[in-house]
Amino acid sequence: MSKEHGTLKVTIVEGRHLKDEDIVGKNDAYVEVYLDKDYKQRTKTIRNSNNPKWDEKFTFNLKRDHDDLHLHVYDDDTVGKDSIGSAKIDLRKHDFTKGAYDEWVKLPALLGLRSKGEIHVIIEHHT
Repeated sequence: MSKEHGTLKVTIVEGRHLKDEDIVGKNDAYVEVYLDKDYKQRTKTIRNSNNPKWDEKFTFNLKRDHDDLHLHVYDDDTVGKDSIGSAKIDLRKHDFTKGAYDEWVKLPALLGLRSKGEIHVIIEHHT
């Protein structure tokens, strides 16, 4: 993928079993998605759900050094935002000539012992 350009169409479909360790109860979750930190896009906030359905599409222009798609899930709090978890998808590991990337991506806990939930992501590459 590193030499190709084109566009990446990313669909953040839904989340399941999202956990914020600090909060008892449900999350007000949203996802930040980006290839580099200078251009982040985000979903809308879904209130009171640990299994939110976003079904939102984002388009990114691919540059030569864009090898990873970053996902960061937050709980939207009245005083700011709490991180629920994050993950990165190595775009070089998927063969987009065989079709879209369509996976549940785990949000690993810091020590890797428990998952903080999963995000269903679909990625299409267009040259």
